[in-house]
Amino acid sequence: MDFFEEIAKVKEDFPKINVNSLNSEVKKYKFNFYQIFAIILFIVFFFLGIIFGNLFATCETTSYYYSKSCLVTEFNFSLMLGIWLISLLVSTVIYSIGHIISLLTSINEKIKK
Repeated sequence: MDFFEEIAKVKEDFPKINVNSLNSEVKKYKFNFYQIFAIILFIVFFFLGIIFGNLFATCETTSYYYSKSCLVTEFNFSLMLGIWLISLLVSTVIYSIGHIISLLTSINEKIKK
């Protein structure tokens, strides 16, 4: 028996996805103010982390005679990652508060009906 003949006998078609129902599911979800604010806040702090990592560079080598003078500076990855982590945590908390508010408003609308 040929391997490809066996595959031809056993193969099945992929399941079909109803695009209209998928579009309606995606379109019915809307962001509220808190969720939009959290996304914008994360984007702003993402770029601020990169900028601060460059502004507050770390000193790689110092001068032998003048210990306070820095000869070579490096990008400060630890500061950048710290800002990214804090912004991720704050944005997640604000986004989750917005999601809770949207769930409570949808429950309130269903109770009123």
